[in-house]
Amino acid sequence: MKKNILYISPMQARALALEAANVRSARFDSQKLLEGGSLYELEFTTEEMHYCCYIDAASGEALGLDYFPVPVESYPSYFEERRCERQSVSA
Repeated sequence: MKKNILYISPMQARALALEAANVRSARFDSQKLLEGGSLYELEFTTEEMHYCCYIDAASGEALGLDYFPVPVESYPSYFEERRCERQSVSA
């Protein structure tokens, strides 16, 4: 007898990954199904951090979370804000 397993949707996996990382919004760079479709691997980036989260496709449980800072050179908003501040002070 074959078991019927209900899997979470890709959008549910994204929401659970954001929740696991304690992040409200992010740009998703990659989303893959691994282990024969039983595990989601989601990579996403905020302005300051890059995350990789593993979500069990059947239970929705976050099984792992890895993160590291985005290089400062790629902080577009940080540099843009500082440039605008300098321009408004000198004006």
